[in-house]
Amino acid sequence: MFRDSQGRREIRYEPDESCPAPLAIGSALQIFIPNTIGLVVLVALAVRASGESEGYLSWATFAALVVTGASMVLQTLRVRYLGSGQLVVANFNLPFLAIAALALHLGGPGLLASLVVVSTVVQSVLTLRLASLRRVFTPTVSGVVVMLVAVSAMPFIISRVVIPPEGESTVLFLAPGLAGLVAGLPIALQRQAGLRMWILPVTVVVGLIVAVPLGFYDTDGIGDSPWVGVPHSGWPGLDLVFSADFWALLPAFVVVNLTGFMKTVGDLPVIHRASYRKPSAVDFRAVQGGLTVYGLGTFLSGLVGTLPVAAPWSATVSYIGFTGVSARSVGVYLGLLTILVAFSSKFIAILAAIPSPIVSAVYVIIFGMLFIEGAKTVFTDRVDQKKSTITGVAMVMGLSAGALGGLFEGAAIHLVGNSIAVGGVVAIAMTIYTELSGSRPRKLRIELSQASLPAVDGFLSQFADRHSWTEEGKARLRLVGEELMLSLLDEEDVGPGEQTRRLVATIRADGGEADLEIVVASDDAIQGNIEDRMAYLGQDEALGDEEQLSVRILRHYASSVHHRKYYGIDVVSCRVEK
Repeated sequence: MFRDSQGRREIRYEPDESCPAPLAIGSALQIFIPNTIGLVVLVALAVRASGESEGYLSWATFAALVVTGASMVLQTLRVRYLGSGQLVVANFNLPFLAIAALALHLGGPGLLASLVVVSTVVQSVLTLRLASLRRVFTPTVSGVVVMLVAVSAMPFIISRVVIPPEGESTVLFLAPGLAGLVAGLPIALQRQAGLRMWILPVTVVVGLIVAVPLGFYDTDGIGDSPWVGVPHSGWPGLDLVFSADFWALLPAFVVVNLTGFMKTVGDLPVIHRASYRKPSAVDFRAVQGGLTVYGLGTFLSGLVGTLPVAAPWSATVSYIGFTGVSARSVGVYLGLLTILVAFSSKFIAILAAIPSPIVSAVYVIIFGMLFIEGAKTVFTDRVDQKKSTITGVAMVMGLSAGALGGLFEGAAIHLVGNSIAVGGVVAIAMTIYTELSGSRPRKLRIELSQASLPAVDGFLSQFADRHSWTEEGKARLRLVGEELMLSLLDEEDVGPGEQTRRLVATIRADGGEADLEIVVASDDAIQGNIEDRMAYLGQDEALGDEEQLSVRILRHYASSVHHRKYYGIDVVSCRVEK
């Protein structure tokens, strides 16, 4: 994501701003073509790898486009627990690629549908408990999963899709993709957002200019496809027999579904940060709403008998970088276009006929930018030994998953050989270990009010004395605690006669620092965000002198401050050096 001379992101229209319809539609078309090609190609890849019929492929493609389009429209909403209120590009749920093909091969569409529906129930429960899992699904875990998606998706796509026809020169077959890549990369290196928005069309068009004379653009299936229609094969139904194959694959599906959940938990904050000109704290209420749409999309994928789709892609960041537009209206147009194209078999055939090397060239650029966004998520704050170790080991284990899978047989191959699943599980396991092996936290339960300030001060003083802090460090910790409390009280919007909010303060020692966390049952009474106020210090005229002083004290004496807003609670965490 490039920035202007003032350090602001080159975003012409933010999610809540009114974008002119021609520009919104043009931006949607920029995203629609490569995103739809990718979705069609990945669905076809999984179905054909399973040996299913062309009739089922037609239905799976149709249903996947409808469900994905509907999910992108729903993501633009901001209703409680439904929608992120942002432009979120959705596509195939990548962690499911191999295991879904195996389920289709063993039991057909009915078995796949049953496994997807049942395993999604677990993910839905996690969405509601996201705040409780904040120490497990950390930015480090989320960033690792995003990076693993980027580095594992391209080798899989190239090895399964970029296959030269028998007797054809490999160099000639790859020429269209290489030509498109050579044409697209110089545009990607430009600073102007107006130029970068043409990178994907230029890559595809240049690739086709080379592919057509070489005879690699197969038009045979295009002429036979109707302009408008619905697949004749129809809904395949659910398999409610719960056979031995179902019980054998269910654990793998649950783990992969949880991996998809982790990926989405990482993707949505990355998309949020890229959607605004100024850096801002992630509103995790929007993340919860986006996760609800993700779960609904996965559940509907199972019900209608297609592969798991409608998963948010952090490649949205790349698209926003190309167009400079993150307005919600783009998501509405993009979703509607995706639904409409589902009913045009001819247009789907035109997209499906684009040679795989050209599609791969597009994804080289997209996934390259995606890897960088994942790395930014991991290393947003300072790098310490724990974060570096978790990231390094999880990445190495994830990239070694292919070799590990070769040591097993049966369904275990597709689980142990899944880079995203292995790397994600390793990152979570190491994160949980660091939580359990750390010093035992101390807690204080009290009301959020001015009268509670002495109790919080005494709580922090006792901690400092117990861990032999210097007087200077003790004073710094007490000052940070007081300013956090005052900031929360300033932000609270409680009417006369309303019940005082409950507060839980937790502190634990971590080497030469202390982790202080304050959890408030907010019910949306706390309107602002301390983290945003720190980012806008000196720029936000709405802040009074006292509020500016409070924020300056926090920024000076705390090494980091994060404010996460969920439905029902606010979580403020900070680190203070001893």
